[in-house]
Amino acid sequence: MNNENHILIVDDDKTICKNLKLVLDNDGYDVIAVDKGALAIEQVKERFFNVVLLDLMLSDANGIELLRDFRQRSPETCFIIFTGYASIPSAIEALKAGAHDYIIKPFDIDYLKLMIKRGIEKQKLVFNNRCLLEHLEKEKQKLGVILQVNRQIGGILNLEGLTDFVAEMAVKIAEAEKASLMIIDESAGELVLKGSKGLDKEKINWRVKIGKLISGWVAQEGEALLVTDIDSDPRFKTYAKEARYRTKSFVSLPLKIDTRIIGVMNVTDKIAKTEIFTQDDLRYLSLVAHQTVMQIESIRLYEKLSSLVIEDSLTNIFNHRHFQEQLQLEILRVQRYKHPLSLIMFDVDFFKAYNDNHGHLEGDRVLKSFAATMKKYSRKVDIVSRYGGEEFMIILPDTDTQGAMIVAEKIKEATRAIGITVSGGVASYKVDMSKDDLVSCVDQALYKAKSQGRNRVCVFE
Repeated sequence: MNNENHILIVDDDKTICKNLKLVLDNDGYDVIAVDKGALAIEQVKERFFNVVLLDLMLSDANGIELLRDFRQRSPETCFIIFTGYASIPSAIEALKAGAHDYIIKPFDIDYLKLMIKRGIEKQKLVFNNRCLLEHLEKEKQKLGVILQVNRQIGGILNLEGLTDFVAEMAVKIAEAEKASLMIIDESAGELVLKGSKGLDKEKINWRVKIGKLISGWVAQEGEALLVTDIDSDPRFKTYAKEARYRTKSFVSLPLKIDTRIIGVMNVTDKIAKTEIFTQDDLRYLSLVAHQTVMQIESIRLYEKLSSLVIEDSLTNIFNHRHFQEQLQLEILRVQRYKHPLSLIMFDVDFFKAYNDNHGHLEGDRVLKSFAATMKKYSRKVDIVSRYGGEEFMIILPDTDTQGAMIVAEKIKEATRAIGITVSGGVASYKVDMSKDDLVSCVDQALYKAKSQGRNRVCVFE
């Protein structure tokens, strides 16, 4: 029971050293006995002793001075002084120097055992209090980080910024080297890496199938994982060889709203000496995961509301207001950088008659299909918009008239598959044109196409 407790006996009476060592050995203590102060100093340098039994008068050292020296080296050690030349001043001096107790020779061995036991108990109490204070300090620091997350997370309104921020906070909270956040792409059935800390994004797999590897398992099962040793965990033995982590312990927990999984948070490579994550780590990371999920939902709602402001609700392309704003910006860029800029305007031929013959639901389907066709044959930088009713606009940055005509003809021809025809007009920006001037030009080109029989594209001359 006492074999973890180490005792050093320092007394120049070799008989006392021998007998005390024998008694305390029998009680299960790990005991070393020396008869010189110099030998005691060497022992204290090499290891920690729970208790030092120190004679006040040694042949080569003063016990009080030795006590002071030991206290500087090992303040946690319990020192018990005994002497055959007792005096009140010496006892007071020993206690002031840091002795736990002062015993006069010859002493009662049972009393000495009691002093040793009490000294060790007091020492353990000090250790426990210190550990508790350290733990509370760490708790305070981690709670401080969580409060920081709570304060800052609400101001992050893009997913990449949010996930990188959370990954950075996760490594602080769990005292780890690496963290990553993966979000589910429902259309592909995969987890996609969105944010990380301590990972080289160029060298890791950006996507993981649901159910595959550890992250995919967590996304599929919806269970938080705290693995202390991946080699000994039967669920993940097949993944152990594929792990890119420095240590064998990790935390992986789902990001979920009620029962719906939207992603996974992973934290690996514990910095602490044990290299093992704890239940406290999991608890704190769960708090951060909850905050993260709430903000992801806020971001998605914000993006949805933003899209409603700039998108046409029927065709899901940009609306008239956004078209006007973007055209003004593009004209400002042209005026500054002298790049070409063109505009295409389409009108669905005989749309009112089509609506009357086929009904408004079919008419809505045609408009949505035509909008999808325009997006298909446009570049990502092009701004495809519904101008009003059955009229549509495409802003083509860095595109001259010839390039715009090619795009317009492709869209016109592809539209036949929908069962309709369209007329189109093309106009390009000229020096000193205003936004309204350019719109007027493309409108005139469209009017020309319609007046010449429709189902054609004309250029403003």
